[in-house]
Amino acid sequence: MKTLETDILLVGAGLAGRTAAEEVRNADSGLRVMLFDAGGAASTEIMGFSAPVHPDDSPELFLRDILNAGGGRSDPRLARLLAERALPELHHLEALGLRFDRTPEGAYDTVNAIGSSFPRVVHSGSSTGRQAMRLLSAETEHERIVRLFRKEGVLCGACTSGGRRISAKAVILAGGGFAGLWKFHTWSRMLRGDSLILASEAGAELTGLGCVQFEPAVTVHPEKIAGFPVITTVLHEGAVLRNRFGRPLLSPEEPVPGKRELAERILREIRAGNALPHGGIQYDFSSVDEAAFARKYPDYSAKFHRIEPDFRHLAFEVKPGAHTTLGGIRINEWCETAVPGLFASGEAVGGIHGLDRIGGNAGLEVFVFGRIAGRSAAEYAAKTKRLPLPDVSDLPEPTPEAIFREIASVLDACFDPLSDADMLRRGIAHLKTLPPFPHVRLAIAAMDDALSHR
Repeated sequence: MKTLETDILLVGAGLAGRTAAEEVRNADSGLRVMLFDAGGAASTEIMGFSAPVHPDDSPELFLRDILNAGGGRSDPRLARLLAERALPELHHLEALGLRFDRTPEGAYDTVNAIGSSFPRVVHSGSSTGRQAMRLLSAETEHERIVRLFRKEGVLCGACTSGGRRISAKAVILAGGGFAGLWKFHTWSRMLRGDSLILASEAGAELTGLGCVQFEPAVTVHPEKIAGFPVITTVLHEGAVLRNRFGRPLLSPEEPVPGKRELAERILREIRAGNALPHGGIQYDFSSVDEAAFARKYPDYSAKFHRIEPDFRHLAFEVKPGAHTTLGGIRINEWCETAVPGLFASGEAVGGIHGLDRIGGNAGLEVFVFGRIAGRSAAEYAAKTKRLPLPDVSDLPEPTPEAIFREIASVLDACFDPLSDADMLRRGIAHLKTLPPFPHVRLAIAAMDDALSHR
């Protein structure tokens, strides 16, 4: 089969990958870019992203919140980049044509995400991610990359699941995280850590794999939207979490805790026997201002009205679900990995957020680090000679679906916000009885990392 040639190979066509591709084009270097994507990106679900636009806010205060949420496990250099580049990314997207909601006075109409000292989430309705995906449209090959090639320790190309070989001067991995390994999770089951596995097998380092954010309020009922993450920002706007006796989990006087603490609190209530009939906690919207909600969250409002036309009776049964994996490929400030020619961005990366991520920062990181990765890869490729691909013809054996089901069962049973050391050890022991497919090894590494910090 003929070998394809490109200067930069991008793996993952969500917003991290598309932002990187745009930055390569903006570099005006004439470099060729190929995007490969196997599906599963969560970018279209981004409601908005954090930016310190409040008059009393600043990048320094934003950084403080990021580091506080990270619990000492954030890379301060990456966290600072995230905080300092938020406003430039906001203005860049505005220049592309994305119109963010404003108040009648002309200020940004921000949402107060949990974990933030100020309202920071700028948004265009509740479809910011979908709009940005359209603005950053890019031609994409819909095929999985299954192997990266090195020559003399340097990245030189890749191979697809169909056996196509691709020669490249640089590769950017932006294929998402691995929360899809759990059975109860919020995004596509396609997000199973493929970018992390590619990086690790090519010689890059992984970091912080045990840092997993569980979305506190994922629906278990109504059944037709089971698995849907219900936004937690409305806890600032009148929504209430209640146990089966109707008692609120949060007192009116206390501030809404960060996502990690909130998930732990909900799970403790469930395990104490205070769940509703379907195993979750009630998320009661009856006191939310319907008109204000419809203005800020039009897509959510339309979806919720299809479930319950009368907001006074709107309620969900929810419990925590695996949502965002905060660990991943280790990078430096230029999105470089330990392997020359290999770069990474988006949720495939670890070290930005640490132990927990404040609301709105998943939407921000794809733009900030996607742009850095694109610029760095372009500069690298412009000065690098093409290396020949090694003579490797066999394809790696894919992980069987039966193994994925076993991994999911173990993770659901043994790795959640309240997992103790014994639960993690039992899960690791079970996984070690399975054939050592790469996704099994990734799940073991995540649980090992979580265990080391218990």
